[in-house]
Amino acid sequence: MKKVTFNYLVSFAVAVFILSSCGGLDKMADKAKDIKYTVTPNPLEMHAGKVAVDIKGTIPPKYFDKKALLVVTPALKYTNGETLFKTKTLQGEKYEDNNEVISWKEGGSFSYTDTIPYIDDMRIADLEFRGKASKGDEEADLITIKLADGIIVTPLLVDGMAKFVEIPVKMDAKIADLETAVIHYVIQQSNIRRSELKKDELKKLVELLTTTTDESDNELVNVEISSYASPDGPEDLNAKLVEGRGKSAQSYITKSLKKSKATVAKEPDFVVKATTPTEDWDGFKKEIEGSSVQDKDLILRVLSMYSDPEVREREIKNISEAYTQLKDDILPQLRRSVIKANYQSKVKTDEELLALASNPDTLKLKELIYTATLTEDLAVKESLYKMAISKHNDCYVANNNLGVVYAAQNKLDDAKAAFERANETKANFGPVLANLGAIALTNGNIEEANKYFADAKAAGCKSGHLGYNMGIINIKDGLYNEAVQNFGGENSFNKALAQTLAGQNAEAESTLNALGDVDNGWVYYLKAIVAAKQSKDDAVFSNLGTAISKTSEIKAYASGDREFVKYFENETFKALFQ
Repeated sequence: MKKVTFNYLVSFAVAVFILSSCGGLDKMADKAKDIKYTVTPNPLEMHAGKVAVDIKGTIPPKYFDKKALLVVTPALKYTNGETLFKTKTLQGEKYEDNNEVISWKEGGSFSYTDTIPYIDDMRIADLEFRGKASKGDEEADLITIKLADGIIVTPLLVDGMAKFVEIPVKMDAKIADLETAVIHYVIQQSNIRRSELKKDELKKLVELLTTTTDESDNELVNVEISSYASPDGPEDLNAKLVEGRGKSAQSYITKSLKKSKATVAKEPDFVVKATTPTEDWDGFKKEIEGSSVQDKDLILRVLSMYSDPEVREREIKNISEAYTQLKDDILPQLRRSVIKANYQSKVKTDEELLALASNPDTLKLKELIYTATLTEDLAVKESLYKMAISKHNDCYVANNNLGVVYAAQNKLDDAKAAFERANETKANFGPVLANLGAIALTNGNIEEANKYFADAKAAGCKSGHLGYNMGIINIKDGLYNEAVQNFGGENSFNKALAQTLAGQNAEAESTLNALGDVDNGWVYYLKAIVAAKQSKDDAVFSNLGTAISKTSEIKAYASGDREFVKYFENETFKALFQ
């Protein structure tokens, strides 16, 4: 921040009052050349959407008439109008009021500070001094004096484009997967009905077990069998039913495995029979919660109040109308064996996956998401993520990453909807919260963005994009050191801008140089600003020339930028705009 002191000699001496006969006021006007003013900063600067001014004045001895009053009003004058700062009132020793007093004998000094909101019209402006003096019935306006240039608005160069967090997916050596089939049983029975063996899900599972070979892309791991009984009837009977249903399911699978060509399927521990409760109260509760059964809330209350199976059964049976519906719709679903065939798929190469991207329905969920990260083609990414969502609608990774694609396509409403779906599936997940904040930032909702970013950070999001987006807001808020910290170690235009605004000119120069040769003229423009702050004139002219050649709009912008005010009369500088 630069201080410039003005000693108004002849120019201020002729700033006489427009009055016919003013006595002491005339004497004050004659000695006005001896008043000194210091304006900080000069040129004026905009930070966090505001323009602050600090004026210090020194009044010499035997200048201020003891009965005089002086009202000062600084004004910012620009092409399309002006904005007045607050007034400052000074008075002589015998003036009867409570303003700041200036001694006739010793003189004195005064300080003035004020802040006004910035508007775009103010970028090219002059800070003017306007005053009105009075003594008794006499008063007069002082002529207008320019105090400072205005306004440096370098913080407005911030690139406000938020960055979005893509959730990465790594492909392991093999992908774990499974096929599941459910066999339902008649009440108090353990034998498998022929109709159950005809179900497509069981046929598909058996086909996997019998057709997989040691050379197949799929590698069998094991088969898990979990058997259950509904919680009606005697507990000892249900225990026998669970055991019997497990045996019947295991017998069927073991018999089917005789046709298997996979070596692992012949191993004695390939089929695993899981330990399950004698009565499936957990399954019962889950079915009730997802149903529209009559007296649903009452039944759930019974489950929460009583832990004894017999008491539960008795109380539920007392709800007569509901129990009839339970017998028909809920309890039959609990008499079952769940068979899970666990297997692993051999991972395709990146080249194979990209070749299949045009036929995405042949890829598994993880393959779809991973393949989408291998390409920069937004249309292909969109297609792959949509296919993943069609297969698994609740996949938060696919929904989040689809939102990132939409954001890159500037489809912000679609992006927001995708992020919200991801947040519904996996609530308060850091990267998703960061992306919702990025949407808010892009839409100009800074308060909402800050809330999301704070939540994302609290949720453990470590992405550099989160810090980058927070840094953008820091610049807008005038918190430049915080911005530098949030931008982290990755070099970017915004990081260099924050360093410049924080007074770290050498660091900013290093960051900009690390960006290398780029097509963005604003990078070279910022280089010119940094050079100007270090009085590296040749670098100023060189970088400005490059900036103007790369980005045409810079020419008009730079010609009035007060960052270069000390070069305005320089012939080399002026030649850049001819």
